[in-house]
Amino acid sequence: MMLVPEYLPRPLALFMAIFIFPLQAHAQAPPQALEPLIRSFDAYQLDLERLDNVLNDVKKASPNLKDQNISPLLKELQPPLPQQLPRTTQEVSIQGTVLVSLEQAVAIALQNNPSLQQKIAEVTQSQGLLRSVRGRLYPSLSMQLGASYDQEGANYWAWKSNQYIFSKQSPFYVPDGGWLTFQSNESIGFAKLSLNYDLVSFQRTAALAASKQDLVKAEQAYGNQLRQLQLDVSEAFYTLQLEDQKQRIRQVTVDNNQVIYDQIDNMKTVGLVPRVDLLRAKANLEQSKFLLQQAKANFLSAERLLSNLINVPFDITLRASQSVRLQPPWPFDMSETLIRGFENNPQLLELQAARKALLNRADQQAAKLLPTVGLFAMAGFDASISEIPRLKSGGCCGASVVPGLNQTSADWSAGLVVKWDLFDAGITAGAVEATQAAAERTLQEEAETRNKIRQDLESSFYQHKAALSLIIAANSAYEAAREAYRDTRARFEFGFADYTDLSDTIRSLTLAMEQRAEAITLANVSYAQLLRQLIPVPFDPTQSVELPIVVSNLGKIKG
Repeated sequence: MMLVPEYLPRPLALFMAIFIFPLQAHAQAPPQALEPLIRSFDAYQLDLERLDNVLNDVKKASPNLKDQNISPLLKELQPPLPQQLPRTTQEVSIQGTVLVSLEQAVAIALQNNPSLQQKIAEVTQSQGLLRSVRGRLYPSLSMQLGASYDQEGANYWAWKSNQYIFSKQSPFYVPDGGWLTFQSNESIGFAKLSLNYDLVSFQRTAALAASKQDLVKAEQAYGNQLRQLQLDVSEAFYTLQLEDQKQRIRQVTVDNNQVIYDQIDNMKTVGLVPRVDLLRAKANLEQSKFLLQQAKANFLSAERLLSNLINVPFDITLRASQSVRLQPPWPFDMSETLIRGFENNPQLLELQAARKALLNRADQQAAKLLPTVGLFAMAGFDASISEIPRLKSGGCCGASVVPGLNQTSADWSAGLVVKWDLFDAGITAGAVEATQAAAERTLQEEAETRNKIRQDLESSFYQHKAALSLIIAANSAYEAAREAYRDTRARFEFGFADYTDLSDTIRSLTLAMEQRAEAITLANVSYAQLLRQLIPVPFDPTQSVELPIVVSNLGKIKG
């Protein structure tokens, strides 16, 4: 049997290996090294179908939230306690993986997300402060109860008599040098009831108005956080989908490079390709393996990003139950999108409420220099018991000391009180000026936020339109790269193309697949960014939340 030279032109070598050598060997079977090459001709379609499945793979989507009971999932994914810290490696080791849809991810985040819980607590805090201020509209009633015990020792010495007032026979007569020493013990108990009511209080009225606006501000901040949470979860979910698809694209690329490397190795054995092609194939295979590891790392990072954002148990990680799917096109034009974005926008409403609260506080501070008119009423009862266990008299005052005495008294009073601070050296005026300046600052912040909302909407709108066009271009690029891969691979194995052409084609095919996935993700993210400014949300944390991921038909805006 003739040996194949080290390297011949591939068309000639292939012809000799398949047709001439078998004839010279008296119809013997083709060399064993050529069998993988011959079988590879039938495997092209299978390789291409595997590539198509990577892009068109649609995992079983979870049913709509309205058609399923999500309670078991919410119970399973209860968040860790806020003050809880993992202490062992076992606690942070991933023990379970849960597949969730985008709707489920948002629903779980509504229960678990710490930022949203902070906004709920702020609403509750504002409600409590408002109830506190409202209490000033009613009279205040207070009671005082008390008891005391007092012991006293006294010494008296008269350096001059009172004979000019009383005669010497009078029991109240005190001679010169008369003295008295005694100790008294006294027990006292009292009970008092007080009623106070401000008839006119300008501070109270302004404080009530400011507290109402504080509550509105907290409620709008809660609604705004709902919108932001929906966007954050959507972006994390779409990123996870993209990294998952990139990982599968890189895996298919590695598999194809491995097959091609094995084929080139077999072709090198029979002298169909030079050694440099084998080295190039080996280098591309190793590079694709490295990119696969990088894609896996990005996928795991995206997993933890979504899991930590939603705040699931330490040993649970979340994965997307759906492959990348394109959301429907944005249904509104630019002008209508802007009008809807400004309408009832909680970011703007929050700043408006904050400004009104500051203006009301300025009124409250200015009211310190206005009079306050109020009523007061008081009633009380006192009782005391006193005794003098020790008494020594030297001709002085003994007749006027009562050894034991019980006393009781009751009193009441009512009246009208006016309080008016006429001058405070500019303290109030300075505070009012500072608060009004803060209100003006908030007004300018509202204008800045309005412009930023418009910029965000316009950027997202243009990006969404561009992403839809990019998807069409990416699909075309993929179809072209797919056919180029089929053609170049066949031409390479028949010797009409070198390995550089094949390597460039594989690289172009991989890039086209990734660009298609990235274009869909860009369209979905820009869609979610548009939703962030438009979706209706409740402002009361006690109301149920429905965050639509897809805009429904909300009707056209007239005008």
